[in-house]
Amino acid sequence: MARMKKRSLIAVAVGALLLAGLFTCSVEQSGKSSEELLIQDVSRLLSVKVYDIQAHDKVEQLQNALQFARDNDLKVSISGSRHSQGGHAFYDDALVLDMTDFDEILALDQDNKILTVQSGATWKEIQAYLQPNGMALKTMQSSYVFTVGGSMSANIHGRDIEKTLIVEVIRSFRLLLANGEIVNVSRTENPELFALVIGGYGLFGVILDVELEVTEDIVLEKQSVIVDYADFEDYFRDNIKDNPQVVLHISRPSIAPSNLLEEIYVHVWKVSDYTEEDIFELRDEEHVWRDKFFFGLSRNFDWGKELRWYLQKKLALKAGTTRWVSTNNAMRPPTAPLAFLDHNSKVDTDIVQEYFIPMRNFVPWVDGMRKIVQEEDINVLNFTIRYVKQSDAIILSYTPNEESFAIVVFINQKLSQAGFKKAEIATQRMVDLAIENQGSYYLTYQLYPTRKQIRSAYPNIDLFFEKKLVYDPEERFMNKFYEKYALVADGQP
Repeated sequence: MARMKKRSLIAVAVGALLLAGLFTCSVEQSGKSSEELLIQDVSRLLSVKVYDIQAHDKVEQLQNALQFARDNDLKVSISGSRHSQGGHAFYDDALVLDMTDFDEILALDQDNKILTVQSGATWKEIQAYLQPNGMALKTMQSSYVFTVGGSMSANIHGRDIEKTLIVEVIRSFRLLLANGEIVNVSRTENPELFALVIGGYGLFGVILDVELEVTEDIVLEKQSVIVDYADFEDYFRDNIKDNPQVVLHISRPSIAPSNLLEEIYVHVWKVSDYTEEDIFELRDEEHVWRDKFFFGLSRNFDWGKELRWYLQKKLALKAGTTRWVSTNNAMRPPTAPLAFLDHNSKVDTDIVQEYFIPMRNFVPWVDGMRKIVQEEDINVLNFTIRYVKQSDAIILSYTPNEESFAIVVFINQKLSQAGFKKAEIATQRMVDLAIENQGSYYLTYQLYPTRKQIRSAYPNIDLFFEKKLVYDPEERFMNKFYEKYALVADGQP
């Protein structure tokens, strides 16, 4: 009997040890299923199985996660809203730090117009905080779903004419390095890291809290006009670029096959003294199902593109009407529509490409792009044009030499091997066209460009990779972008 009791105690002890081991594993790894650990970005073009996905809201937790990665020789990837479309936010078997819970808004200095936020905060959350305080953002994308850290990592640009790049409104930030150290980064403190981390796609460390310049939320008057593409550069220089009344700008070229890229309707938002009681209240997207219906027609039929362009012009110009909007609302739905673009299909997806073309070469670039779209039978759904200043403030600047137009190309692509190959060929032609016109392309999107092309468009890319090894010699921070352009054997295209 005593022997049986002893055996039972041993069994209980072994069971307790096993349970303790299981509990320990659950602390180190989340226990998610294989399906939950299959990660992809918004484009759904690339899926990767990762080691774990962890969301933390404390600095100490992020430090512990990095320590665990070092102890277990794991790669680390950093993700926000995952709208980069080239695997910038994940890597095979990596520990992924989901920063979306690290989203506290820490302080607002209204006198100096400085906002301090954690890097996981989205522009939507920030606008909701700023608006009751009579403040607004200076620079953000046309969508408010992105995180501050993700936007910094891509050095995003927006509609603002004065502050065109996010690097222009970043005062400072704290960075968690691969070794667990936290450093302050600004133009005067660790300035090399400032130029590497902004536009560095999460390869140098975890961005923690950030100081951003903000502005007053004022009333703007929206005006629209149609111009011919051959006259667009002159119109922009004469009426928009140096006009002190113009605050924001975006233009949209035609997607209609009958006049592809020939007509451009230009939107500007000018300073206004108009007042209305509720004009500063934040608005949300309207007419989603209507707009989704017409957008779907343009996705599937050329006549749908013609119809949508006709309706866009009619709605955009609204002859004889004046429209007013607050600064915050000019940067969010419905002025910057988002929900109607959602497209969940098993056979195709919508992707984005973007090219930065010196203003003086806009017309030859348009003529070349039109030819590529027609010859490659690209299903283009939208073009937009913004203005970007010349900037060499970061290592991977896309406009290091001269001011440019940033042209976004929204494309529908088939989810098949033939679709992938077609998109790759077309993209490489578009990248060549940008390079021929002394321009560049945005690194945020698909990895279709070759190693040779990225080095032509970004002459500093190898210096960037060299600096990566200085600050992260174990290559702890890793993503698919780095794998393709820094790690593959020499001689690869």
